[in-house]
Amino acid sequence: MPPVGASTAVLVTGATGFIGRQVLRHLLAANRSVIAIARPREDLSAHSRVMQAVGHLPDRRQVEVIEADLTHPQHGLTSGVLRRLRDIVETVIHCAGDTAFFPADMDQFRAGHIDGPLALLAALAGGRLRHWGYLSTAYVCGKRSGTVFEDEGDVGQDFHNPYERVKLNAETSMRAAGDRFGIDVRVFRPSAVVGPAPDTAGGQPSNLFFIFIRMMEGLAHLSHRFKVRLRIEATPTARFNIVPVEYVAQALVALAEHPNGAGKTFHLVVSDAPAQKAMLAMIADYFGLPGLSIVDACGTPLTKPSALERQVARLQAPYRDYFTQDVHFDDHVARELLDRLGLPRPMLDAQEVRRLIDQALQWPAS
Repeated sequence: MPPVGASTAVLVTGATGFIGRQVLRHLLAANRSVIAIARPREDLSAHSRVMQAVGHLPDRRQVEVIEADLTHPQHGLTSGVLRRLRDIVETVIHCAGDTAFFPADMDQFRAGHIDGPLALLAALAGGRLRHWGYLSTAYVCGKRSGTVFEDEGDVGQDFHNPYERVKLNAETSMRAAGDRFGIDVRVFRPSAVVGPAPDTAGGQPSNLFFIFIRMMEGLAHLSHRFKVRLRIEATPTARFNIVPVEYVAQALVALAEHPNGAGKTFHLVVSDAPAQKAMLAMIADYFGLPGLSIVDACGTPLTKPSALERQVARLQAPYRDYFTQDVHFDDHVARELLDRLGLPRPMLDAQEVRRLIDQALQWPAS
């Protein structure tokens, strides 16, 4: 049966993931009826995982959980289920997807990012479905530098990894399917999302950022007894492109059905992201660590790195390419609509950085 009292519903995929769970909470807080597609894991059913992700909200009757796997959509999405979804789902917010940069099984990876979502869109077409929000990444820009605009897609760029390339291919495929079936497809591209994240692959790189903050807390305790020096290889003048998960979820929900957002692509980013050097200075100031500094990763390698410096280097190794990339994600399309809606622009000033550090010190999230 449809959720209690609902004539229409929002379908969310990836509702147990880092961003999807926040989207789910915002929809429920807005009194929207939601259908969540989720997979079971180990000893937890799909329903239990979604309820865990929702947390303590007043009326869970607004959530219906369908156990299915988009890499094998025939499992769980029976003809009867799909018929009912066609009757009540007006909007899909697609957050599901493997975030591995170098997946072991490319066929399964593509199935999860492209084939499965395309099959779901095709199965729902012809019913009530009007809007499809696709969660991508700003890093479909690949190895580009300088300013990247929201309406730019494939401009012949090279990529750091298969993840970036497949996400861009998925955007193109979803738009083509939307055109074919008359469905409004909108693409959402956040930069590196941070906040209290689950201990899953989807929680990266947020968990790595929080781990780094916890390391700085430990370093601050040591600094009372020893002189501390920590050199970090990065690009001092490049932008530190992170964005709080709360903003990403709020913006995604606000724009998924906005009447002026049809067919558009939105960068969900901090418009004026600080330079990496400035970001590290704010972290150092919080903990009282004057010995923190950035060494240009494109210059001379660190001489005689300490054990701590080697540990930090290992931590940032999967994201080293992004620490050397200087890119500005222009977000004027997203902000034109969000400013009208009154959603404040995210900042990475000293106050917001302190808030993120406070979150990290209370992490891991429950």
